[in-house]
Amino acid sequence: MLKLMKYEFIHSMRSFIISFCVFLGACILLPFFTEGIIPDIPFLTFAMAFGFTVLIMGICIALFVSIFTRYYHSMFKRPAYLNLTLPVSSLQLIISKIVVTFLWFIIASFVLGVGVLLMGLVSEMISGNASDFFKGLPEFVKVITDDIWNHPVEILETIITMFIEVYSLVIFIYFSLTVVHTKLCRHHRIALGVCLWIVLGIAYSYLLNFVVGFGIDMVNFGNGVPTLYYFVSLICSFLLTILTAYILDHHIEIE
Repeated sequence: MLKLMKYEFIHSMRSFIISFCVFLGACILLPFFTEGIIPDIPFLTFAMAFGFTVLIMGICIALFVSIFTRYYHSMFKRPAYLNLTLPVSSLQLIISKIVVTFLWFIIASFVLGVGVLLMGLVSEMISGNASDFFKGLPEFVKVITDDIWNHPVEILETIITMFIEVYSLVIFIYFSLTVVHTKLCRHHRIALGVCLWIVLGIAYSYLLNFVVGFGIDMVNFGNGVPTLYYFVSLICSFLLTILTAYILDHHIEIE
């Protein structure tokens, strides 16, 4: 299982490393435009600011697209002949991909935070207040650590919530792409998979809202969302995982 995750992590690294490096580079360059070091060329300044926003979105989009492309190529193209003949079950393959995706979400969040800190550091260095930045950094770290230490339950709830949301997102994508690679679909499988994912997402949202709408009195998470909401979400995701593994074992057609 660990070898599977290592293989998946290494082979998904290239696209993310490029995105992260471009993002961090933009974080370093942007203060030179906003602080007036580089001559104020309105179009260029706008392009940098707009590009920075796009880069933030780009990291999220890169994660999202990678979920589609990595699963599609590894399970239904030529590499599938290797993956599906490994001495592991289809369920283990799916779980390893989900765990690696969750790790990339954590890494992307860390990179976003580092980028913001870099941008602040460069801005302070340009304005000659770098010492103030380094003096305030320990206080900032202390605030973060104190918040974690004083609110461990809320932090744990946030982690659990994030895991369930990522799990649901990933397994719905995997299930949609798997279904369209059976004899039910012969052409335009990627487009049909995306459409099926959208339809399932809408139906799934209505289901969760319907269940939560009963107003069953259960313990709420700190953010006010009923535990029932996440419990149903987790059960649905687990069932879809089992169903996806079953389809992979018995009904898929490799391109």
